[in-house]
Amino acid sequence: MDNDFIVTLNGTSLVVELGRSLNTTNAPALAEELTKYKGQAIEKVVFDASELMTLSSSGLRVVYFAKQRLGNKPEIVFVNCAKEIYNTLKIIGLAPSIKFVKVEGKKVVRKQEELDSFAANNDVVCYSMKLGQSDE
Repeated sequence: MDNDFIVTLNGTSLVVELGRSLNTTNAPALAEELTKYKGQAIEKVVFDASELMTLSSSGLRVVYFAKQRLGNKPEIVFVNCAKEIYNTLKIIGLAPSIKFVKVEGKKVVRKQEELDSFAANNDVVCYSMKLGQSDE
């Protein structure tokens, strides 16, 4: 996978399977891919962050782009987001506008009904920590 991501349209939702890193190497290509969906009725963008270990400022811009420029400000969901990635999103102020979902035993949530099922069954984990606070 050259760009280290896969984008799949599922109805009015985009599922973005991220690889180990979203940085200056592949973030511009992802932004270009997401631009193809600009103006469409995208209601939700699901970032599968199961493998994501690093997120650079270029990657953050892609997340911001998805929130501000696709559809009518779609819901942004991060699946299986590492605490370090969450902390980065929180520090820059994006975390409050993102839904964080933990999916056990699955790498990727491809179907909208699967994601809705997890949310409906209270399998949603929202991280909440204050800066400087330990998670112990």
